[in-house]
Amino acid sequence: MGQNTAYYRILVAAETDATRYYGPKATRPAVLGTSDAEQMLSHIAADLRNLLPDIASCSLIAPGALFDQTQLLQPGYPVFRALEDVSLDDRAERFKPGLVSLGAQDGRLPVSALQPDPGVPPGLLQLLPVVLHGPADEVQRLGQEMEYRFLEEGQISAHSATWLQSAFGISVTHARLMTLTDLLAMLRLQLDHFGFLPLWELLDAALSSRSEPLTVTSATGIEFEWRDGRVRAPFQTFNYWAGHGAGCRLPAPRQALSDQYADWTRELRQYLTTLQAHRVPVDLHLPGHEQALAGSFFCEEAQAPEGRRLTAVTEHTFDELGTLVVSVVNGNRLQHYYPLSASGLNDIHLEIQRIVPAGHTVSYPGALLYDEETRQLAADTRDAASPDHS
Repeated sequence: MGQNTAYYRILVAAETDATRYYGPKATRPAVLGTSDAEQMLSHIAADLRNLLPDIASCSLIAPGALFDQTQLLQPGYPVFRALEDVSLDDRAERFKPGLVSLGAQDGRLPVSALQPDPGVPPGLLQLLPVVLHGPADEVQRLGQEMEYRFLEEGQISAHSATWLQSAFGISVTHARLMTLTDLLAMLRLQLDHFGFLPLWELLDAALSSRSEPLTVTSATGIEFEWRDGRVRAPFQTFNYWAGHGAGCRLPAPRQALSDQYADWTRELRQYLTTLQAHRVPVDLHLPGHEQALAGSFFCEEAQAPEGRRLTAVTEHTFDELGTLVVSVVNGNRLQHYYPLSASGLNDIHLEIQRIVPAGHTVSYPGALLYDEETRQLAADTRDAASPDHS
């Protein structure tokens, strides 16, 4: 029985001047056409052969495009998988080494998975994925050698770096070869450095398709669970958090709970944003409930206090977090609307227009208002609230 071929995933990592990607004259890295993609891979292949001459017995497959690590590091590794799918025959006896580059026509690559996501803001580190393909034993041997040698000897030649800079329209400060293992280790170190090692453990579970459940606890005490290919994250409203959750033992005077709940919300959002950027499925759920929350916002109902003149709509905000919750007086009920996604706040405003009469008063207190005695979220009672004529 003939030997099969195998693949090894490597990258060219270019540290760039990220200021070019933002501002009035912002540009994104170019997507290369067929001819430029061929030249690009020839440059990379030459650098690889100088370091590892035996690599000439294998094929190299690469797209004419650069990616952010969030698009490369996704469950199933769709970009690398698309490159590997270019080689349809995995029998070693039919294998012939060569360079396989995938260029674009009219800015579009032939495989949708290889198209850089325009919704991902370009970062400092731009990555060119490359797949090594060849006889399994040879690929395994070369892979082990790359793992050892890239760290010390993997710098791209000045000639290749200059060519990449010109072709992609970027400013390269440093470029080097790395393996996929190197990239994963670098991300782990970055997250650990900023206190997000539990977040890395969730990402690692998703990227490695971990079959066993995993529970991690964040710095503020939020428990996240990896189970059945998804991350489960608890969502606590302020009322639950302050009365029964992570904030139930904290002192309430002088709006101290506002700062603590903002910290809790900030960390939850940081986890959710990172996981979703890497396309890891995430379900939010209420404490004690298995069912995931649906929709872009969540509404919690409470009894409105009697004998007080309450502002119809209160937008509770906190510094850079923006609006955390919107409180609406609806008859004798107090409804607290929490955005759960990027579109949540806009959808909340549309819902308020539907249920609250035009000309209602709106308060923007610039803080998270709550009753210190009951530890419950409160609507504003100030007369300075402005009318909303929408």
